[in-house]
Amino acid sequence: MSILDWIKLLDELTKTDKENLSLFCQLKSLKKWEIIFKEWEEAIAMYILKTWKIEIRKDIDWKIVVLWNVEAEEILWEMALFWDDNKRMATAVAIEECELITILSFSIKDLTKKYPLLYEKIKDIINDRIIDNKIIESTMK
Repeated sequence: MSILDWIKLLDELTKTDKENLSLFCQLKSLKKWEIIFKEWEEAIAMYILKTWKIEIRKDIDWKIVVLWNVEAEEILWEMALFWDDNKRMATAVAIEECELITILSFSIKDLTKKYPLLYEKIKDIINDRIIDNKIIESTMK
């Protein structure tokens, strides 16, 4: 059994592909208020939250703004992996003790080439978040 079997986003992957991907994954426990990554850092991984919540924050005009919360079984920082500059556009903070799975960027990118539907699912999540971000940023001005 793979550490990835419970992730619905990866349902279409074969058992072999999940097992191969799991070789490039790590289960990580976070303490409350631990920072996973900071705004403007280079993206080297995508994360899938296993338990509890992560808060996504952005510095807008010298104010820390909460963009959204990532709940269990959601992915986070896929956006930076699929953009040209590979930079994180916000900071992720554990607001409770939680667990997440780290998936190295090259492995998820390779799989999205093999599984176009996986890429489409991730792209849909990115598009939804871009729209949400624009709405939040426009209310701050």
